[in-house]
Amino acid sequence: MSETEAVRSEEPPLLAVIGAGGLCGRYLLDAARRSPFRVRAVVHGPAGRARVAALGADEIVEADLAEPDSVRRAVKDADSVFMIPPAFHPEEDVFAIRALEAAERAGARRFVYLSVLHPHTPGLRHHLRKANAEAAVRGTDLEWTILQPSMFAQIVLSTWGRAPAGQVDVPFDVSHRFSFIDLRELAEVGVKVLSEQGHASATYELAGPTTTPAEALRIAGRARGVQLEARTVDWAKAPLPPGVADDPSRGPDMRAMWQDYDRHGLHGNSNVLRMLLGREPASFAEAAAAFDVP
Repeated sequence: MSETEAVRSEEPPLLAVIGAGGLCGRYLLDAARRSPFRVRAVVHGPAGRARVAALGADEIVEADLAEPDSVRRAVKDADSVFMIPPAFHPEEDVFAIRALEAAERAGARRFVYLSVLHPHTPGLRHHLRKANAEAAVRGTDLEWTILQPSMFAQIVLSTWGRAPAGQVDVPFDVSHRFSFIDLRELAEVGVKVLSEQGHASATYELAGPTTTPAEALRIAGRARGVQLEARTVDWAKAPLPPGVADDPSRGPDMRAMWQDYDRHGLHGNSNVLRMLLGREPASFAEAAAAFDVP
């Protein structure tokens, strides 16, 4: 054993969280504070650094996922890597595979990839990119786990649940069924599969309880003490959020997602999430009552 390896073996294992500055990453960092890991938060730039500064990471490192050397430096000496790809990025699969290769080169033991529920959905390029990344993860010699979560309850709460009282326009059928996962529980599962034995070579569908966007917004309104009523609007004409509207890849990908939601919703089975948590998953009402971006 080299001197570097000896020192490394005496320290708590190092977890590198790539994408720590996003909504999901911040919940994961919060959960990781109660874990046996030293935590390195990997963010894209100063804005991400500022968002995670108060969340207790042992280190904060900036990395450009488009630069292989930058990614390799970000995961240097990591024992485990948790990869959260940037949402709707046209190269999110490339970035995930780059992070996987960097983890292999760094001598990491574990790699967890955050994918999506139903990644092989035709017509959803951002889902198919995750499916492509999943294929690479399954080919690694590292101990890997893939998490496939349903829609985040906190995305609904932050996107539509903060609207002024009254009618809220939603760009897909608000009567369809959706499974909403509480990000606190996704983060809990993320730390669990990293810190326990028995989760290697596992792909877990993580679907929270099912309800409709119409009911979800009524619940979000009650949590705020206001009345919110969801109204379906044309997905093809609804305004895109800032940073997406003028992007030649992200804009069409988001509209394709809305179109698929308008046809089918997005729902799954909660059995796996219940098994991993050891209890009933949180309801949308519980997520709404506790909603506060960390």
